[in-house]
Amino acid sequence: MQIEFTLTPTSTDIDFLTEKINEGTPGYGTAYPFGFFMRDEDENIIAGCNGSVIFGRIYTDQLWVHPDHRGKGLGRMFMEHVHDYGRQEGCSLATVNTMSFQGALSFYEKLGYTMDFERKGYAKGSSLLCLKKEL
Repeated sequence: MQIEFTLTPTSTDIDFLTEKINEGTPGYGTAYPFGFFMRDEDENIIAGCNGSVIFGRIYTDQLWVHPDHRGKGLGRMFMEHVHDYGRQEGCSLATVNTMSFQGALSFYEKLGYTMDFERKGYAKGSSLLCLKKEL
């Protein structure tokens, strides 16, 4: 047997891992991905977010808005969709991580997130900020 390393796993391979983890944790619910996207008239993504519903909580992994569309409330709108989807799926907690150098902490605080913990030791003295919000 050999270990195969890839920087670009297929969605089928990721789905396989998720399925196997869910099979091994009966009684705790399941984990599965989600994604929301906004496209322009040429079908280019101008904003989007993705993450996972994980055993009773919803985790936003990535949120991005094209620079030409920032400051128009799209980030807030996407996060409200995440929260609504989380509630619909029975989640009681929303979590998100951001890096200290990204300047997004105040954005998430305005949405009701609070600091859960800070993990130091990243590039150039930066930190990972782990945030949470009750749904």
